[in-house]
Parts: sequence; structure tokens; C-alpha cells
Amino acid sequence: MFPEYISAATAGVVFGGMYLDSITSFTRDWHQIKIILTSLIKHHIWASQDKINIYNRFRDIAKDYPERYFVIFEGKPYTFRDIERGSNQLARWLLTQDVKIKDTVCMMHQNHPTFYIILFAILKIGAIPAMINTSLTNTSLTHVIKIAQTKVFVFDPCYIESVNAVEGELRNLGISLFAYGEATENSNIDPLPFAPAVTPQFLTEFTDRNLSDHFTKGIISSDPALLVYTSGTTGLPKAAIMEHARMNFAMDFYGTVAEITIGSRLYCVLPLYHGSGILFSTFATMVRGGTVVLGRKFSAKRFWDDCVENEVTAFSYIGEFCRYLLSQPVHPMENKHKIKAIVGNGMRPEIWDRFRERFGITTILELYSASEAPTSLMNVNKNDFGAGAVGHRGSLFRTLRGDIKIIEVDPSTEEPVRTKDGLCKICKPGQYGELVVFVNKNAIMQFRGYYKNEEATTKKVMHDVLKKGDSYFRSGDLLKMDRYGFFYFADRLGDTFRWKGENVATTEVTHVISQFADIEESNVYGVEVPSHDGRAGMVAIVTKEGHSIDFTQLHNYLTKNLPKYAIPIFIRILPTMQMTETFKQLKTVYRSQGIDPSLIPKNEPVYWLKNGTYVPFTDKDWHILNNGNAKL
Repeated sequence: MFPEYISAATAGVVFGGMYLDSITSFTRDWHQIKIILTSLIKHHIWASQDKINIYNRFRDIAKDYPERYFVIFEGKPYTFRDIERGSNQLARWLLTQDVKIKDTVCMMHQNHPTFYIILFAILKIGAIPAMINTSLTNTSLTHVIKIAQTKVFVFDPCYIESVNAVEGELRNLGISLFAYGEATENSNIDPLPFAPAVTPQFLTEFTDRNLSDHFTKGIISSDPALLVYTSGTTGLPKAAIMEHARMNFAMDFYGTVAEITIGSRLYCVLPLYHGSGILFSTFATMVRGGTVVLGRKFSAKRFWDDCVENEVTAFSYIGEFCRYLLSQPVHPMENKHKIKAIVGNGMRPEIWDRFRERFGITTILELYSASEAPTSLMNVNKNDFGAGAVGHRGSLFRTLRGDIKIIEVDPSTEEPVRTKDGLCKICKPGQYGELVVFVNKNAIMQFRGYYKNEEATTKKVMHDVLKKGDSYFRSGDLLKMDRYGFFYFADRLGDTFRWKGENVATTEVTHVISQFADIEESNVYGVEVPSHDGRAGMVAIVTKEGHSIDFTQLHNYLTKNLPKYAIPIFIRILPTMQMTETFKQLKTVYRSQGIDPSLIPKNEPVYWLKNGTYVPFTDKDWHILNNGNAKL
């Protein structure tokens, strides 16, 4: 991977005189290539110094700038020295639990400085933190701990109820449980019957001096740095491997692109166990000399006050985060901040320009990636050119590095469309297809798969794509690329559905419906209908406060803005939309309930399309459809 960017540098000189910048996007490409080159050089230097372990990035700053603020939490600053000393004590305690180099330690912690202390404690003894989604319970919680093959599980006492429910099963697996977090740090905790509390008093027997660096020596680029769990939307969560190479390269690259510098303050209310919270928000800010302003969780009402009070210069976002802010009444502080850039993924295309204009933010850095993916896309957006795109690669970039392809895929079978010779078909500009990434065994960033899960790893790799014997990573996402090299996200495979012989992209339908005046939020998905092929369109809607929907006007609006096959047949009215902790809409629950009245709460009425409007869908209607006596 490194040599190909040396050739990129040469090409940059050769093509320096290119003048059709708006067409070739040369400036964008060359800026991105230069940053990639710089980040790769740094990575190779760290490798040559045997300092690949990502903990070294923290250690070096803590050594050179011990009094610099690493994190500010609820008005209290924590310096690099504070976090280093706390993690030194905890690391020495972990060693007494027989945690060895490359062992996995499960941690389940809220957004709090103690998250960083336990994280760095694990990393500095050469072990692997497995960062557990704090919303998991019962079977899912047991599963993610079990697949990590850990012998130590450390959890914040605030999750005592969830842990208590699975404690017996974990002990049967030989796993030791310990409580450490905000309550133990403040010594404000009652004794737990099944898990010793690791308090400051308990840790006094361990020195806070730095540990020997022999624990972090001998780490290679492909070794796991962190385990980050997938969402589990298609089954139980899997443990995605984020290797040291990926973390080292990405933290420097994204920090540079986001223009984080010494003195920058990035506000993070994303959960730290999520890839965006730990990589984009924390490590990318840290390595560039910035400070993380950490919030417990997202609050639209408190957001701008926090930004102004903490002199925030950037913030990270994900999913519906920005739409929530935009839907709030005008806040007196929303234009008195110092924020110049925001970084994240999942901002809806229809709100980009409105968000930028209302809040006076110059740069939107939209990223497209996955914890386990061997590459990523980005769109550094400062105006309406490319607004809504999840990434950009101009003709120069694509010529020098052609690892990403968009191939035709059948959304019903989720399999690629192949030619007579068995190879895949590349999509034309503007055509949606699945994004796949060439598996280059010589690249620094590779798909390392899922921890101890060969079956799931194998399913993510496709063979014989452009030529016999090649291999590509399957993103599972539908995207398109326009003629300028901008990439636009459509759907996850499985979210797009087929109706009346046509493929319906839920994000495009959502984009249209969300602009109807009375609708606050919408969630589009396909549902099975008895005696009908494919899936019919259904939309779950939350109306604006004090508003009601004129269904005839809504249908007229949809008819003008959507093809006939894409107009939803069913509407479900919700009091609130179900969301994940990372502000993503839940489709699986709504989709599984479908249109069956026995599965849908009585306070969530369903309507269906009849004679140019939507009318109540009753139990009688369900029986008629179910018996095959009606056609849509």
C-alpha cells in the first residue's frame, strides 16, 4: 500500500498543471493523497521503532506534555498525567489477575474518564480491550463476553442489573467479574455480592509509576488493538477486529483531515465503546494535540450550552444526531459557539445545507467506513457541491488506487449479478450497487475478520469479482457514484426491497417523506403481504408536535415526488421512534411486526392506501388480505 502512494506523489507532480479542476477534482484528490502519504510515513516510523501498539501514542504525549488536558468531563479537566497514573495502578492490578500479553479483557463502561483509565490499563500491558455495548442484556451480553474468550470482565457498577442477570453463567465459564467505574472511583458504592469493587483504597497497594514498555514490544501491525462489536441487526453481535495498523493510520489521517490541532476541543457525546467514539472522537483528537470534551450522552437541549461553556471547536456526530439538533427550537447559544467543523457519518442528505446555514458551521466531514472494513471514504464538504455525499474519490485517486468498486446486486437474493463468464458487473455512474473493496494482502489496512469467528469472516469475502481468483470485502451497503466521483449511500442490503418488479431504496423514499410539512421523522421499510410477491412499502411516522396529517395531501405529495412503485402502501403512526444508542433507526422490530394487528401496539394506528388517500387498516382488512381475497 505504501509504494502505491509514492507513485501517487510522482503522479501529483506530473498532473500538477491539470486545469479542469471542477471535473477531475484534482485538488481534492491531491490533498487527500498528501495526508495519506504523511500518515503512512508516520506508521512506518512507528513500526521501525517497535512502537506499533496504539498505547504508545498516548504514552508519548503523556511523557512530553503531562499537564495537557486529555479530557474535560462535566467541567473537570483530566490531564494526561492523571489518566496515565490511574491506568498504571489499574494495569498493575490486572497483572495480578493473570492477564497476559494478547489476552482479551472485556470492559463495559459508560462515557466517563474511568472508561479511558481501564482502556489504557488494558492496552499498556499488551492485552486487547473488548468494548461492550452498554445496552446489551441477557443472551446478547453473555454472547459477546463468551466470544471474546476472556477470563476477566470489568464493568461499571451502573450496569449492575444487567451483569447480575448473567453472572452465574459467566462464572460457569470461568470468568472473573470486577466492578470499576464512576461509583468505585468516588468510593460511593455498596459491596457487591458477586463482584469485588476496585476502589482507590484497594488500588493504593499498587504504584502509579509507569510500567515497563516490554509489554507493548513485539506487537505487529495485524495484531488486534481493540474488539468493537457489530450492531447485531442480522443476528447476535460479532467482534470486529480493529488492528493496530488501522488505528494508527486512521487516527492520524482523520485528525489531520478534520484540522484538529493543539488547542482544539472536540465535543463527544457518542458512546465510547463505538468505533466513532473511540477512534474519530478520542484517538484522532488526542494524536493531533486536541482535548476531548466528553458528555455522558446526547442532549439536544443542553448541547449548545456545553459547546459554548467548554469552548468547543468541533464535534462528532452519527446517525440522527444532527437532525435532532435541527428540529429543536432556536437556542440562544446556537450561534455563539466556536465550532468550525463537525465529523461523523450518517447525516441525512436533506439537512446538510440547512444545518450548516442555521448553526454557522463551515465544514462537514462525512465519513463512510466500518470497524472491520479495509478502506474508507470521506467527503470534506464546505458548500453545496457534493453535499449529502458520504465520500469522494476523483479520477486521479481512482486511477492510482482502484480498490473500491460498485457492483450490480439483486436486493432480493443479496447476491451479485454475474455475466456469462461468472464475473460481476460494475455499475455505471448514478447506478446503485453494493460497494466492495479489493482484498490486498500487501496493504496496511486489511479485513482481519471477526474475532475467533471464521464462518462470519468467510461470508464477508466475495471471490471472482473482476477476474478469476480475486477477492473483495463485501460492505453489505448500496451506494452510487456520480460523474464527479462523489459517493452516495442508499441502503443496507436487506433494507432495500423489491415491489412490483422494482427495487425500492428506503433512504430515497425517506428523503422525500421527511420533507412533508407535518412529519417530524420517518422510517421506511418493506413488509411481507400475504399472497403477494416481494415486499410492500411501509413507513413509520412521528408527526410534529401539535400537527396532524392530511392523508390526501400526503398522497398527492408522494405521487408528485416518487415513482408509483415506491409510494408506501402502509403508514404506521408512532408516538416516538425507536433508536439505537448511536442514533440509528431500528428497522428490524417494525419490519418483523409488519402489518399484523396482533403484533402492533394499539396506540400505533396503521393506515393503508385506498383510492388516493390513506384510511385505517383494520383487523377485518388484515383477515381479507391474509385469506388472499384482496390485491394491492
